Amino acid sequence: MFPAGRPELRTRYLDLPSGIRVRAVVCGDESDPPILMLPGWGCSVYVFRENLAPLAAAGFYAIAVDLKGHGLSDKPQSPEDYRIESMIRHVVEIIDAIGADKVALTGLSMGAALAAHVAWANPEHVRAVVMVSPVGFMGVPGLRAIRFLTPRWITPFLPRLATRTLIRMILWVVNGKLRHITPRDVDEYWAPTQFPEFTAAMRHLLHEFTWRAPFEPLAVPCLLVSGTKDHLTPRSGAHSYRRAMPDLEHIEVEDAGHVVYDEAASVVNEAMVDFFRHPPPTKRIH
Repeated sequence: MFPAGRPELRTRYLDLPSGIRVRAVVCGDESDPPILMLPGWGCSVYVFRENLAPLAAAGFYAIAVDLKGHGLSDKPQSPEDYRIESMIRHVVEIIDAIGADKVALTGLSMGAALAAHVAWANPEHVRAVVMVSPVGFMGVPGLRAIRFLTPRWITPFLPRLATRTLIRMILWVVNGKLRHITPRDVDEYWAPTQFPEFTAAMRHLLHEFTWRAPFEPLAVPCLLVSGTKDHLTPRSGAHSYRRAMPDLEHIEVEDAGHVVYDEAASVVNEAMVDFFRHPPPTKRIH
C-alpha cells in the first residue's frame, strides 16, 4: 500500500487522547508551516500522492492522514463516532497531536467540508482552508436510496459487496476526463475493504454524518477548487458559498471530475502553494 516505493514520504502514527490511532504520511521539514490534508469518504492518504512532495518542495510540512474508519487508522464501530461533531473533535485531536498551534487545512469531498466545519468551530487552530470538491453542504445525490439499501443489519455482509469491480465503477463515476483509472488506483482504494471494520465505518458515515449542513462564513481565508465534470458537487454550490462568503476565492478546473487532487495535480498544487503563501485577509461575516 502507498507510500511503498516513495522514499521521500514517511509514515507516522498518532495516538490521540480519544484512544484512536491514526496513520499519517508526511513530507518535508517539521519546522516548516504545516498543511494538514483530509481525504474524503472511503479515501486514504493515497488520494494525495501527487500533492505531498510538491507542497514540501515549496516549503511546507505536508501531513496527510487516514481519518478514523479509513485506510490504516483505527476504525471504531460505534455509529456515533461518525457524526459531524465527533469528526470535528477528531480533527482537532489530530492538530494537537501534530504539535502545531495552527495548521492550514485542505481536504477532498467530505474532508473538504470537514475542514470548513473545523475552521468555523475552531478558528484558533486554523490558518487557512482549501476545499476541493466539498460534499457536506449541499447533500449527496441518491443518499436517501443508499441509506435505504444499507440498513444496519446488512453491515456484516458489506465486505462481500466491496469488490474491485465496484471500486472501479465508483472511480469511473467520480473521475472526469483528465486521467485514466489505473489498476494501482483500484487496488489502493480496494485494499482497506479487507478489514470488515472499514465497510461498517463507511456505512456509519453515510448514515450518521451531516451531509446537508449550512455553509457558515469562515473567519479564515478560504479557497474553493472544483471540476466542471464533477457529478457529486453541483456548480450551484459554489455560487451559494460565494453568496455566504463574498471573499471566497474559486478556481474551476475544466474537464476535471470530483478527485481534482490527482486529476489536475499541477493546477491544484500551484493554487495551494500560492494561496497558503499569500492568504488574503478575511473576517467572519455575521
